[in-house]
Amino acid sequence: MLTGVKRVILADVASVQDMATGDRTKVVYRAKVILKNVELVGVQTVQVGQIQGFNLTFSITVPRIMYDSEKLLYFSGELYEVKTMGKAKLPTEMLLNVQESSDIEAKKAVEVWINENL
Repeated sequence: MLTGVKRVILADVASVQDMATGDRTKVVYRAKVILKNVELVGVQTVQVGQIQGFNLTFSITVPRIMYDSEKLLYFSGELYEVKTMGKAKLPTEMLLNVQESSDIEAKKAVEVWINENL
């Protein structure tokens, strides 16, 4: 099922250097979990996104009080990047339009966070 109520993880990821090995890895430094309705992006939004160079796929309405400018969303086993924001139907909410992320390391970092915290 593409759309519907889903567990959505809002997250930010940072690159951190391991002092022992010197390798850089991505880790989640801020995240929260919400249950929200995921919808397909409207045709007009898709067209505006394409003009800006985005391939928008889903829209998610989140409470303004819960959103702290996180850049990534994870749901249905995939990682998405927030590309545009807009007004929602209620003034207490905001609409996030996302596209699928190709950052494999960030996806692994979010999945590690999920396994450790949920």
